[in-house]
Amino acid sequence: MSSDEMIKNSIFKYFKNIIDFIISHDKNINSLEKPSVDIEYVAKKIGITDIQQVSPIEMKRVADEFFNKHAFLMGTVIFLNNEDSLQKQRFSIAHEIFHFILQRGSHDEIQAVARHGEAWKKENAGSTKAVQETIADYFAANLLIPTERFILLEDKTDEEIAEVFDVESKCIRKRRDEIEMELALLTPENLASDIKIEERAPLSLNELNHILEGHCTNEGQA
Repeated sequence: MSSDEMIKNSIFKYFKNIIDFIISHDKNINSLEKPSVDIEYVAKKIGITDIQQVSPIEMKRVADEFFNKHAFLMGTVIFLNNEDSLQKQRFSIAHEIFHFILQRGSHDEIQAVARHGEAWKKENAGSTKAVQETIADYFAANLLIPTERFILLEDKTDEEIAEVFDVESKCIRKRRDEIEMELALLTPENLASDIKIEERAPLSLNELNHILEGHCTNEGQA
């Protein structure tokens, strides 16, 4: 199992509780007819006050300050690269929602992973992937393509599912592998989104170090 897979495996159930709560804010109450999440509506319901588009030039100006070059969060405002596709912008909004929750929340398990990820990133200048960004991308994928909604469409092609969820096809291809892992972690009793999943104990410091060491070793390899 790769370091990315280890991280996702460790935090999925914890994420699911948070995402189930966030999705409950979606104004679309019939996910069978319209599975896609109204991500802008959800973002504003949880505290984002505005979503603005900026030029690549402006994005480049702040690139050294913000790790994600497709979007950045400043206070309660999300700024998007105005040359990105609509599907990419939707993913970026979901990604920045994670950072917004992280800044304002007290989620010990994710906070601990994020702190180690930031330390790892600073020690590996020039790396294209930090642990926190891996977590944020996984959170975004879960938010835009919830497990229960995906399995209702899994027999369709990647392109068909991508169109339904209004995301890029490559996101669906990656999501198939993630959902296989997620379903293995869920039991039939807690698969329904309205049932609370049992609490997971926070990762120990040794476990976090093991994950992050593996991530550092594997970085840049095919």
